[in-house]
Amino acid sequence: MAVLYFFREPETLFDCAGFICILQFLIGCNGFGIRGSNFRISRASRIYSVSVAIAALCCLFGSLSVLLAAEDVRERLAKADNLVLSISALELVMSTLVFVVTVISLQVFARRHLGIYHRLAALDASLISDFGANLNYRKMLRKNIAVLGIVTIIYLMAINSAAVQVASGHRALFLLFALCYAIVTGGPHFTGYVHMTLAEMLGIRFRLLQQLLKPEFLNWRFPQLQVQELRIRQVVSMIQELHYLVQEINRVYALSLWAAMAHDLTMSTSELYILFGQSVGIGQQNEEENGTGYRMLGYVTLVMIPPLYKLLIAPFYCDRTIYEARRCLRLVEKLDDWFPHKSSLRPLVESLMSWRIQAKIHFTSGLDVVLSRKVIGLFTSILVNYLLILIQFAMTQKMGEQIEQQKIALQEWIGF
Repeated sequence: MAVLYFFREPETLFDCAGFICILQFLIGCNGFGIRGSNFRISRASRIYSVSVAIAALCCLFGSLSVLLAAEDVRERLAKADNLVLSISALELVMSTLVFVVTVISLQVFARRHLGIYHRLAALDASLISDFGANLNYRKMLRKNIAVLGIVTIIYLMAINSAAVQVASGHRALFLLFALCYAIVTGGPHFTGYVHMTLAEMLGIRFRLLQQLLKPEFLNWRFPQLQVQELRIRQVVSMIQELHYLVQEINRVYALSLWAAMAHDLTMSTSELYILFGQSVGIGQQNEEENGTGYRMLGYVTLVMIPPLYKLLIAPFYCDRTIYEARRCLRLVEKLDDWFPHKSSLRPLVESLMSWRIQAKIHFTSGLDVVLSRKVIGLFTSILVNYLLILIQFAMTQKMGEQIEQQKIALQEWIGF
């Protein structure tokens, strides 16, 4: 892919994850930076992250207060729909709270967050050196660049186009507000994508370990019995380590992920209401108002893409990773049958199975909300039911207007 010509060929996990981690660092949503081919926490990285967050919030509300003091902006707001203004104010307040929660929680858990990458890198080094595995870092980096590039361009285009549309005499202030708003809202969105990427990385390694546990591969790759048993124990310990990493990811992202999901669900329903209301109103107004309505529809539709992508796609990645983890454990259960002559493996299998019963591993957010396909169904049903309620409300309102018009027509006909 041509876009990779601008990036160094990834050789380690840090090269692969460096792209998303440096972007997360630049917008102030983690406490560690990159030095060479490694991640490190320093006082400078901590100060930078906090400074970016404070500067973004100060510029956001500073530019907003100056804009609200302008007479022409006040007149324009007075003509705007009150419900749209209320939803916009709610979005600004909730986005700010979610951004603050994300920054604080990831700063508090910065060392644990960094530890996830170090533990995953150590596991990868063992897979490459002891098993000759090809982890295909290039493919993961290419996917991150493509997805983040497309989503970022769409999101920034939507925000900046809206700022340009309303920036009649205060273009610089509106663009500053748009930039700070993109940082404040993009931080939690991007953090959700990083969580999704970590889940995908674990899923890839679970699938690889399934291949390594197959007796055909073990007998071919490690014909010596002692070396073969050593490698089997290594694979089993890696499976357990990946399960521990799932728990560690849950601890690091619990608060920030829960706050972001609450924000995304609330704002998706509100923006869906704006979309429906604008689409119903288009065609019943003059040409200028119809053009404004179409622009509002386009802006809200584009802004809804990142939260809906997170709500519906992230639980799918998490659920698939847990499914691959269970498949690994089922393969470990069969080791006794595949290698009956290795009696020393039986205690290892029994201990892992007892640990599996005690530790029920799932990806969760705050309040122990399990991220699985059931959550996707729940979010989808909420949005669909909300849309059906809006349609029913609109039909009832339209029917009432038609009845009122018929009454007026009947009164005029009989002479009242």
